Amino acid sequence: MFWLTLILVLLHLTRGNSPCFGRSLGISPSRTQFFKWESLTLYCGADERIMTTSTSACSKKGHECNITLAGDRHTGAYWCDSNSGERGEAVNITVTGGSVILESPVHPVQEGSPVTLRCLSCNTCINKLVVVIPINQSCTFSRDGRLIGDGLTGEMSFAAVNRSHEGLYKCTFSGVESPGSWLAVRATSFPPTPAPAPPPHPSSSPPIGLCWTAPPPDGSSGRGRMLLEKKTQRS
Repeated sequence: MFWLTLILVLLHLTRGNSPCFGRSLGISPSRTQFFKWESLTLYCGADERIMTTSTSACSKKGHECNITLAGDRHTGAYWCDSNSGERGEAVNITVTGGSVILESPVHPVQEGSPVTLRCLSCNTCINKLVVVIPINQSCTFSRDGRLIGDGLTGEMSFAAVNRSHEGLYKCTFSGVESPGSWLAVRATSFPPTPAPAPPPHPSSSPPIGLCWTAPPPDGSSGRGRMLLEKKTQRS
């Protein structure tokens, strides 16, 4: 019994520390575009397995897959599958032989979240030696084939995205265009507004008020009388 409990605890800790807890694929480095011959690692939960539409061997590696020399065969959709058959959200990974890629969020982002897109270049892409560096120069960014602006330092930032920011993004540097990456934006779900409190119920007995009675005109009494009067409702 002790060993069974220990194994269950270790499995729970392993799953909790995974970058891909809850059937959401984890990728390191955290992007969806890679240069040819780059190295990357894919993660799922400890009790899950990686599935893919590509011809890579990642679907045979269980919940973690290390790709040391990325190539065309690694381009495709990847997702996490649970042992019970639940399928996680797919992530499209692109491996390119070009010299420019776009760094963008791997998973959908919530409305109102800040997002930064970065244009990256391959400084050394020969002899299977890949050095990826940010482009700290002017780049152009497009969404769905339309130019949306320039990034003077190779970046484009949105302080708070909304559904209008959703689309296929690309960046261009020195006439070289990156592959496209889809930016998905999810609507923020707000908790239901509580119903207003009902008005207080009226008292069953009529309210009691104070009345001041003036002294009689004949002056028989030098003082006025304070009377307690019970208001009655008209029928």
